[in-house]
Amino acid sequence: MEILAFLIIGGVWAVFLLPSFFEGQKSASMRSTRSFARSNDLLASVALRSADEVRAASGARRRRRRAVAILGSGALGSLGAAVITGSTVWLGVTIFFDVLLAGFVTALLQAKAARFQQVAPVVSIDSAQGGEATEVEAIPTIRIVGA
Repeated sequence: MEILAFLIIGGVWAVFLLPSFFEGQKSASMRSTRSFARSNDLLASVALRSADEVRAASGARRRRRRAVAILGSGALGSLGAAVITGSTVWLGVTIFFDVLLAGFVTALLQAKAARFQQVAPVVSIDSAQGGEATEVEAIPTIRIVGA
């Protein structure tokens, strides 16, 4: 009887694990191609920037990760304290940490979106460029009064 249960459990595991294993083997070449493209992009970005810029960017990235880790651990720790003690004060601290974390992540996403947003060029139009000044006719305002 135990052998039958073992075979059923093994069969269920095989149904879930084997397709992902074979799919992983097929996509191994895709992963290596993506990895190669990612490393080429990294080398190209390093070649375009100076060492000081790269160092400053990695320092900023490290500070952002540290801030997210501190806020996240504060939120989880205060939630654990709130659950263990049953205190509403700790629950308020948890909500405070959650709001800070959400605000920080939102600010990071907005900064990232602003970096990739293209700015339209500003073209100045000189009034003396056309030569002649033209008059603009005023259009009377029409009011519709309904009942």
